Amino acid sequence: MKRIPKLHFTQINRFVSQIDQTGGLDSCWNWQGFIGHTGYGIYAINGKNFKAHRISYFLANGRIDDELLVLHRCDVGSCVNPRHLLQGTAKDNSQDAVRKGRNTKIFGEQNGNHKLTKRQVKDIRRMCRDRVMSQKSIAKHFGVYESTVYYIAKDEQWQI
Repeated sequence: MKRIPKLHFTQINRFVSQIDQTGGLDSCWNWQGFIGHTGYGIYAINGKNFKAHRISYFLANGRIDDELLVLHRCDVGSCVNPRHLLQGTAKDNSQDAVRKGRNTKIFGEQNGNHKLTKRQVKDIRRMCRDRVMSQKSIAKHFGVYESTVYYIAKDEQWQI
């Protein structure tokens, strides 16, 4: 993570002016500035972009450990209320997501990004088992990576 530089009071005032604190101390303070595609607020300092919640945590606590992330207790990416923020590891973040039901991975045709149907997966398995053609050729035929064919053939992906 990029280390947040020391901020001049005019930068701090500009930052604070982009926060909606109308709900009070315990509610989410939503970032009113630019929101990135991941849902987190973005704030530029000296031409470099930083996540707004990290800056808020930094301003409230003085330092962010280089090895840690700044996590949201409230699960609202645009929230910059320091009371809703804490430092933690990537593992802490993942475990929190699982606990709260946010990390539900969807596999197969239920995943909107799927490239193969169940029928195609069955065909790939049959073609690999019967050695109809090489895995490389099968991958090219179905428009997927060779590693995808390998894992399908080994039953490590696409449990049907």
